[in-house]
Amino acid sequence: MAQEWRYMNTVHGWDKLDVAVTANGERLKELEVNLGGLRTRSQRARLLFAQQAALTAAKQEVTKELQQVMQEGNALARFLREGLRAYLGKGSEKLIEFGVRPFRGLSRKPTPPPPAPETSAPSVPAPDSVK
Repeated sequence: MAQEWRYMNTVHGWDKLDVAVTANGERLKELEVNLGGLRTRSQRARLLFAQQAALTAAKQEVTKELQQVMQEGNALARFLREGLRAYLGKGSEKLIEFGVRPFRGLSRKPTPPPPAPETSAPSVPAPDSVK
């Protein structure tokens, strides 16, 4: 939005400059030669600004339509994948051909082995140092 204001303020400034130079045409005859180019660029800038606004609106519409088509396509793809699972079976390896992972069972955590019975080391009596 700020970019729009900057463009239009610049073009409006060109128009004000054109009016001022034209009003003082008798004293600024040498500069009046360049006014045609400034007027042409002012008109072209306005045209391009309008075209840019129209393209921005069109881009937003296309983006919105693209999002809608993507949502519909994803919904149909999910439906087809579920249909393939129902038709071929959820564990069928043929599903891989269609980009669907077959169900291969749940992986279970390995059960830890039972703890080994603790064997106590034979206790050696401590020598009596005090007698």
